Amino acid sequence: MKTHLLIAIIVLALFSSKTNAQSATINSHLETKKSENMKQIFIDKFIVPEKSKQEFLERVNINRNFIKNLNGFIKDEAYERTDEHGNFIFMTIAVWENEAVLKKAKEAVQSSYKKEGFDIAEMFARLKITMDRNIYKESAKP
Repeated sequence: MKTHLLIAIIVLALFSSKTNAQSATINSHLETKKSENMKQIFIDKFIVPEKSKQEFLERVNINRNFIKNLNGFIKDEAYERTDEHGNFIFMTIAVWENEAVLKKAKEAVQSSYKKEGFDIAEMFARLKITMDRNIYKESAKP
């Protein structure tokens, strides 16, 4: 009797362990899929010397007008201020449907740059512009 009980406990423990591992794998897969389908918030912060402001804004307008026509684009916003050193601080926020369309949008922008012969790294170096770029996801609502 004790042997049967012990075997049953071992079988139950093994089954439970396998089920938990499968459940964790499924949950991980679902979280990945959820992430791929979540809106992507693309935020850029630029620090632009005052003397470079005009050329920078001309390029920003070209880029913002271009991305508005891309598949998966939802909206964009821009914010600006001047810091204590007289630098122009400019932030853009572009919202995309999901990770896949954001990836395609990045590729389309790079392709457009190539067609134009535009080199963003050269422009930023020449104008002494620095950029901080990150991708965010919407935070859970309380």
